[in-house]
Amino acid sequence: MTESPDVLGRRGYRRLRRAADTHRADLVVRLGAEVGLRPAEMCRLRTGDIEPDGDAYFLAVRADDGIARETYLPADVEHDVRKYARSNGRDTEEPLFDVSPRRLQMLVGEVATRAAEDHPELADVSSRDLRWRFAAALLSDGVPPHVVCALGGWERLDRLQPLVSEPDRAAILSAVDGTGEEETSPTLRRLAAVLADIGETLVGAGTGTEIEQTVCDRVAETEGFEFAWVAERTGDGFTRQAMAGTEPETVTAQLQRHETPLTAAVDDGTVRVVEDGGFVAAPIVRGDTVAGVLAVGTDADDDATRELLAALGAQIGHGLAAVQRKRLLLADTVTELTFECTDSHAVTVGLSTALGCTVELSGLVPVGGGSLLYYLTVEGASAGPVLSHLTDAADVSDARLIEDYGEGALLEVVVTEAPALALIERGGRVQELTVADGTATLVTELPGDTDVRPVVDAVVAAYPETTLAAKRETDRPVESETGFRDRLSDRLTDRQESVLRAAFHSGYFEWPRGSTAEELADSLDVSSPTLHNHLRRAQQKVLTAFFTDGPVEDSP
Repeated sequence: MTESPDVLGRRGYRRLRRAADTHRADLVVRLGAEVGLRPAEMCRLRTGDIEPDGDAYFLAVRADDGIARETYLPADVEHDVRKYARSNGRDTEEPLFDVSPRRLQMLVGEVATRAAEDHPELADVSSRDLRWRFAAALLSDGVPPHVVCALGGWERLDRLQPLVSEPDRAAILSAVDGTGEEETSPTLRRLAAVLADIGETLVGAGTGTEIEQTVCDRVAETEGFEFAWVAERTGDGFTRQAMAGTEPETVTAQLQRHETPLTAAVDDGTVRVVEDGGFVAAPIVRGDTVAGVLAVGTDADDDATRELLAALGAQIGHGLAAVQRKRLLLADTVTELTFECTDSHAVTVGLSTALGCTVELSGLVPVGGGSLLYYLTVEGASAGPVLSHLTDAADVSDARLIEDYGEGALLEVVVTEAPALALIERGGRVQELTVADGTATLVTELPGDTDVRPVVDAVVAAYPETTLAAKRETDRPVESETGFRDRLSDRLTDRQESVLRAAFHSGYFEWPRGSTAEELADSLDVSSPTLHNHLRRAQQKVLTAFFTDGPVEDSP
């Protein structure tokens, strides 16, 4: 990464704290930047959740349904927490703050505004940036990434990837080439070299099969590794995709015999050593999901090998996602699937059923953590009851009002589970989602050569009251291959497109704005500077495509 999402740094953080003009404001800033709490977690904090351990303190972080995790609480922050509780008359089982998470987010923004009077670079600092400061400080102090994830509540190591520069060949070799007290094995150095070399090869691959086979061939021919194979997660099992250095019958037997550790690698997103199988299984991370496993025949069992194999699994996933996206963009024909869903566990169906309203998806943006950013237009219900219902929904992590229409509203909703998510994770593109009288109609497109049965099965398995209402093959219009949108789509990165879509649907470009940059950054789970970087690059590409006939080049 050329830009770290830690926009504060140690000096900026000190300047921000100096701008906090109340005890509460300073404490909120410290809880975000030194304890890693989200605003919602701060609102649930109670002094009774603090437990001493010798001279140290630990805090049980609450979620809606109980204790989510335990994190380290610096002694001076613990002192400030108890001081604030005493001065405000809070008992041990009473929440420390009596305001909403949104109010705490705004409080951080107010502190940033004051700090910006002398230091303009701090103007857009948000509560999200405080958590990045928390993670960056721990990583720079040598705390292992998996420990940082546990303390801060990040589910996967790749959530911290923006804080770590992507290594080039020299950096990878330096990290494993005898710089520590123990000598690094030649096998590990060779694996690092494969990882450094293979990225460019995967970028040029035309199919998913080519990507998987290339990785298997390169790993299996590397001295110190006996074989390699890739298997995709399909339903409740695995399907062999590519292999090298072994036979199909052997791979099939390994898949059957070691299904439990392989499933654990997929479910947890972690590298697993299968000792009785003689291989290490690394998850293949594709977007925000784990699509399968890479198995490598080796007896190496050390952290460095695991981290390199995890990085290789991520590279495969990135390559597969890129190929899938190109297939959908360039396909001459697409398969259009229409689903009808009456399952009240689906967020939009539950909303329509409970309030007797109609719901239409006006925009959709995939975001980090396996979530979707829905922009929903609701008619037939006022904003208050709609927001109340969505806030209580199990599969909604956040919801906010963009515009109130009286007997309707435009809302931004972060959805963690939905039929649309199951489709997007399998390469689909949602074209339409409308809900009326408790029945949702969902239309999606897949590349014409896609095996649709696993896709349909995945949706129905998650939402049983869903049926496939229609399936048809449609031709791409000629303009889609040569026109403006296609010239642009293959130039925008996934993140640039996501940011641009979210900004458009949230009213960021309207006047007056329907969403601020801070709100948009919080919704997309990025820092404000990162948001502006992606947004400006995306705008430059859009304007270049509009005003010129030539190719849309990436700006430096």
